[in-house]
Amino acid sequence: MAERVARLASPYLTVEPGFSGPGAWQVIADARPPEDAVPESVTALGEVAVDYAVDHTRRHVFHLAPEGEAWVTQSLLRATRAVHRTAASRQGVLFLHAGLVELDGLGVALVGGSRAGKTSLIMAGVLRGSGVMVCNDDVSLTARPDGSGVLGVGWPRSVSVRLDTLDLLFGRDRARAVLASLTHPANRTLPVLRESGAEVHGTALVYPWEYADLLRTEIGRSTGVDALVHLSLADDPSEAGFAPVPPAERDGLLEKHVLALPNKHLNIFGHEPDHGTLTRTHDALTALPTFRFRYGFRDVLREVGRLADHLRARVPE
Repeated sequence: MAERVARLASPYLTVEPGFSGPGAWQVIADARPPEDAVPESVTALGEVAVDYAVDHTRRHVFHLAPEGEAWVTQSLLRATRAVHRTAASRQGVLFLHAGLVELDGLGVALVGGSRAGKTSLIMAGVLRGSGVMVCNDDVSLTARPDGSGVLGVGWPRSVSVRLDTLDLLFGRDRARAVLASLTHPANRTLPVLRESGAEVHGTALVYPWEYADLLRTEIGRSTGVDALVHLSLADDPSEAGFAPVPPAERDGLLEKHVLALPNKHLNIFGHEPDHGTLTRTHDALTALPTFRFRYGFRDVLREVGRLADHLRARVPE
C-alpha cells in the first residue's frame, strides 16, 4: 500500500519506511478506531462518500469506507495531503486557486476559478514542448526569505480534465482509449455529472503519473513565480486578448482567488496561519508582472504560443 501511495504522491511527497516522530499525525487503514473517535466524511461532487474516524488525542486518522484497493489508496493520499497542507498553512504558506507552469522557462501562475481554462492551457503548453506543469489547480506560495521573489510548490492532486479537452488535444478515438485507461476510482461515478447537467462538458480525473505518461513529460515539483496571468475563456474570438493589470488593480484580483482554507475537505487539524508571512507573500505576488489573458478554447494550441510570446516580450528573465 505504501508503494501505491508513493506513486500517487510523486513527485511532490516522498514515502519512506520508518516510524513517525512524536506528535505526528498518522493515517491508518484496515484497523478499528476507538469508540470516541470523531466521524468525518468527505463528499466530493460526483464521487462516493469517503468516511474517516479521527482520534484527536492520539493524532490518528482512520479510513473506514469505501473498501477496495483503489479507494483505500486514494483515501490515504487525500488524508496525508490534508495533514501536510494544514501544516504548511500554519507556517504561513498562501494557497491560491491557480495552476503553475514553467512556460518557455518562465514560472507562470495561471489564476482563475473552475472552467477558466487553466488545465487546457497547461496541457497545450506541454504538448507544444514549451511547458512543464508544476500543479494544475491550487498552488502554495511563499515569499523567499531573501526577498528574491516567490516560490510556488505543487501538491499530489489528480488533474480534473474536461472530456472535450481530451477530444481537442488527442482526437476522439485516442481520448476514449485514455479514458478507459484511467485508474482514479471516482471516474466510475463522474459521468453522472454530465448526465445531470452539473458538468456539461464531462470531466475525468487523471493522476499525476498518468498525466506524465499521457503527455510524455515530467512534472515539476516547484518553481519560482515570474508572472501572474489571470485567465478566462472567451465566448467569442473577438473577446480574446492579452493586457497588463495596473498595480492598483492587482490586490483586488488576487484576493478573489486566495483560498481561505488549505484543503477542500478535512480542515480538522488546526490551520491558523502566520499572518506576517502571508502578508509578505501577498505583497511579493502583487509586485510581480501581472496580466489578463482571455482565449478561445478551440484555439488553445495556438493561444498558448501567443501567451508565451507576450510573456517573453514583457517579463524580464
